[in-house]
Amino acid sequence: MKDKILDGLNSSQSKVVTYGEGPLLVLAGAGSGKTRVLTHRIAYLIAQGIPSFNFLAVTFTNKAAQEMKDRIKRLVRSDVWVSTFHASCLRILRSECEKAGLQKYFSVYDENDQLALIRECLNELKLDHKQFVPKMIRERINRAKDELITAESYQQETRSYQDEVVARVYDVYEKKLKQYNGIDFGGLISTCIELFEKNPSVLSDYQRRFHYILIDEYQDTNHAQYRWIKLLAAHHKNLMVVGDPDQAIYGWRGADVSNILSFEKDYSNVAVIKLDKNYRSTENILNASNALILHNLSRKEKALWTDKAEGEPLLLCETRDEREEARALAENIVHYRQEGTRLDAMVVFYRIHAQSRVLEEYLRRYNIPYRIIGGVRFYDRKEIKDIMAFLKVIACPEDEVSLKRIINVPVRGIGIKALHILGTYQKTHTLSLYATLAHAESIQGLSNRARTSIQKLYTWLEELRAKKDSCLPSKVVQTILHETGYAHIIEREQTIEARARVENIKEFIGAMTEFEDHARQQGERALLGDFLDMISLETSVDQLEQGTDILNLMTIHCAKGLEFDVVFMVGMEEDIFPHSNVLNSHDRDLEEERRLCYVGLTRAREQIILSYARSRRLYGMRMYNMPSRFLSEIPREYISYVSDEWDYDGEEVDKKEELEYDYRW
Repeated sequence: MKDKILDGLNSSQSKVVTYGEGPLLVLAGAGSGKTRVLTHRIAYLIAQGIPSFNFLAVTFTNKAAQEMKDRIKRLVRSDVWVSTFHASCLRILRSECEKAGLQKYFSVYDENDQLALIRECLNELKLDHKQFVPKMIRERINRAKDELITAESYQQETRSYQDEVVARVYDVYEKKLKQYNGIDFGGLISTCIELFEKNPSVLSDYQRRFHYILIDEYQDTNHAQYRWIKLLAAHHKNLMVVGDPDQAIYGWRGADVSNILSFEKDYSNVAVIKLDKNYRSTENILNASNALILHNLSRKEKALWTDKAEGEPLLLCETRDEREEARALAENIVHYRQEGTRLDAMVVFYRIHAQSRVLEEYLRRYNIPYRIIGGVRFYDRKEIKDIMAFLKVIACPEDEVSLKRIINVPVRGIGIKALHILGTYQKTHTLSLYATLAHAESIQGLSNRARTSIQKLYTWLEELRAKKDSCLPSKVVQTILHETGYAHIIEREQTIEARARVENIKEFIGAMTEFEDHARQQGERALLGDFLDMISLETSVDQLEQGTDILNLMTIHCAKGLEFDVVFMVGMEEDIFPHSNVLNSHDRDLEEERRLCYVGLTRAREQIILSYARSRRLYGMRMYNMPSRFLSEIPREYISYVSDEWDYDGEEVDKKEELEYDYRW
């Protein structure tokens, strides 16, 4: 049985699987088989006679946990405790609820439940929801729990009035959670730690049970998870952590790469085994990736290698602008498809969601089916659909679906009850919903607030309708955003997602400006109705039956764990990748951007195409950015340079001398 488990493992993998007692750090490079060593180590130890009851394996997704459980079961027909951090803590708290200070059958609050509770806290404290946005407060509380900062501690560390308000809400929020017998996701881990620290006998029981603890993706752990692991592993010290500092890309959501970098300081007699043989990529891809990541200081020394062929050099495509980049992308995809590469074996990576709009436009032009991974199509995103709904009502007030969408967006006191009353009046008097708004004064049953809000909304929409043909569409949108405060409300959430949504709105305005420029060049008037028609045609493409052969588009943050034959990385420019947010911040933020680029490169099996534009319209502005510094950090012998005039028969425009890889930063 043991020999069968070791079959097919390389020497480094076998060392991990057969390692004896004590802490073990496995530096598992991209494509090196980390899941294989995790599952085979558990199976090997079970085959040696260790009961499956004595193992705990923790990973970050339910899908990964299930895959590990299935692999172990196929190898040794045993069930092992394999789950995510939150699922593990929930299981423990369910068993020890009374000692944890929880009532039986406590509820677990998701993000929407958290928001509802935070709104209740704001109301109780008589605080304005617009000034203190519930999502922003939720983000602050979640990050505090990641750092094991209690409500009491938070109050002692406030530095501003906003901090003081968050502290007050946090305090009431925690009391209400307890009152309602609830616990949020961050609380699952912090409460479990508190349970262990206040009940040594409970901690001892779990410490003695788990002879072997194995942690996947250790570079992505936050402080609370780190503390939880350290408590459980303190007795047997048979802790194996698997990860790669070079792939730590989630610092913005609380992950701390120092956890893996400091592992040898946290535990004595640590064995370190590197898995540096890559089974995925060609030699050229690995050499380029290794050279890039060498520019980071916060890492463990490691260089990936492979038995595979040298392969093709990376292609670097310079284009005039974002539209030429999108056209070149589409033509490249058609080229590879004609050469026999399936669409689902290719991927397009971009740094920010707003980049996808022009890419999607050209993919539709070239009839290339695609899907957005980890997001939705540009014109299907909530903030874009909301703005489009405003425009549709202005252009066509009979569009009741759009009117219902925005009648209480942003919140203006026209709730479900008011909508029901409006609907009843509408049916009785055979009016459109829009026309019904004009009769708010005479409709019985409406609250004073709802009646006033309806009257203001109708008057405002009428004013916009009167201007729609004399005003540029982009000006109409800017008026909507200014007078509703829509974008400002999103900005006050102060989350990564909120920034992305605001960027999408700016990109939408950029699309309108582009439409207006085109109309001007054609000597035509840029009308709102024409713009809406254009978008409707683009987003109402016939939904043909499509199989799995569909092109994947995603931000690079969604790339972990995936691999493709051909990888396209677009927008390789300063201020985009690396993102402008990191250029004037700490070196650690720039290093995370570089790791993100490294992750993108190491997803490729056979070919990488990098592209940048000499100019780019983004967020409604024309920008002229330098090529990304990451391009200069890859030695030129691994890159073949082409321009937007690339000859697809294989001849390259000889412009290598134009692209000097020694930009002065």
